[in-house]
Amino acid sequence: MLKKIFLLSIVIALLVGCSKKQPEPQQNAVAKIETRNFTLPSFADLFNSLDYLQKPDFDKALAKEYKSNPNDVFIASFDLGKLTADAIIATKSRNKTKLSEIANAMIENSKLIGVKEDVLKLADELITLIQTDKWEDLQSALDKYKNQVENSLYETQQFDLLTLVQTGGWTQGLNRLSFLISANYKEDKTQVLNQKGILVNVVTNFSKIENTEIINKPWFKTIQNNYSEIQKIIKPIEKQTFSSDDINKLIKLSQSIIESVK
Repeated sequence: MLKKIFLLSIVIALLVGCSKKQPEPQQNAVAKIETRNFTLPSFADLFNSLDYLQKPDFDKALAKEYKSNPNDVFIASFDLGKLTADAIIATKSRNKTKLSEIANAMIENSKLIGVKEDVLKLADELITLIQTDKWEDLQSALDKYKNQVENSLYETQQFDLLTLVQTGGWTQGLNRLSFLISANYKEDKTQVLNQKGILVNVVTNFSKIENTEIINKPWFKTIQNNYSEIQKIIKPIEKQTFSSDDINKLIKLSQSIIESVK
């Protein structure tokens, strides 16, 4: 009898023990999710919206020469963004010489900042299209190259370089669009600058840069300060078009950024 009671108590103890809630395994810390992945608007679409301009108008918006900067990966990143905007302008002006210079500089800067090899292969397509005067195809190919460069930097987790590429591209796009509008002002065409959402993304992403080597650059503060002023012009919800005075201010603010990054 005692033996049966003893065995029964053991069974009950085991059942009670099994019914107790087991401690949950400690969850791993949640990985930091990088949110700096958004796409700039198509530069082809932006410049095509200025459909009242002629080839000579666009040609005046191009620099005298284009060279890569192989000595500084941060400046090369910013410049690569600038070049993707100017490349579209060169297709609008049909300036084959300038477009060839721009494409070569884009390739050199892409190599320096570590864009993946399969993206660099797209550069061969650009060169072929330039040589064969495929101007319309070039616009879509250039936008594709821009997007693939950005994707490559995101996938390889070079987030600060991605941010610099996009900041350079949007700054140059803003500067050149403002320049073209200022020279041929039509209020309704200024709507192309009403990029409030993109502006917020550019400013937000730039504020996430943590690399002290970038933060200590003299041009870092210039970009922060000038974009604060740019937001005062573009961001107000009631502003859908922009005055000639607004346009001139945007030119000065964006030009100051461009000239500082060197």
